Amino acid sequence: MASAMQIDEKTRRFFEAAEPLLERFGYRKTTVEAVCRSAGMSKRTFYELFTDKQDLLLQWIAATVNGMTDAWEASLSPATDPLARLHSFLDLYAEMARAHPAMQAMFEDFDVMRLFGERIDELRMVRMGGPLDRILRDGVAAGQFRPLDPRAAMWVMFGVLDTMYLLMPRVMNAPGPLDDPVLARETKLFIVRGLGAIRDAPRPPDTGK
Repeated sequence: MASAMQIDEKTRRFFEAAEPLLERFGYRKTTVEAVCRSAGMSKRTFYELFTDKQDLLLQWIAATVNGMTDAWEASLSPATDPLARLHSFLDLYAEMARAHPAMQAMFEDFDVMRLFGERIDELRMVRMGGPLDRILRDGVAAGQFRPLDPRAAMWVMFGVLDTMYLLMPRVMNAPGPLDDPVLARETKLFIVRGLGAIRDAPRPPDTGK
């Protein structure tokens, strides 16, 4: 994965071994023993790199999110206006969820979610929040968004995105935005319009009726 973070070979092997297990079996049923066996590495090596299974999951999520965010931000043209960057950012989130469904595993365990919140700075997840903060501030300054508190707006946006893309499909055992185009469109419009960019929201497709 592309990332400014340096991930050593042993850590990468554990990440690559853990992801398909988490996707197939979920967090609770994925064991350290299974990850080590799949990675072809010893438990001693595992515990040299990770405190426990929670730590492995959180480090993997951080490396994945930070890596994809770095690559996305580097691909943006400096001339891209805040609203276009917002739409691109929302597409990035959807791409992350689609490419790495194992991220849903975090929502199986309350202790993991709580620990994620406690370690968010340590895990350097600001790499995703930083670009979004700039998008919001630039959008307000450009008059594309209504006056808002960027920190509060980010909390709301990530709450909506995490719930719709990662939590609800697992809880409800029903298609989420990745599988339901209507949900995907409404989720994006809910966020965009909530920021005050109503006139610039994409129009629904013309059905000819």
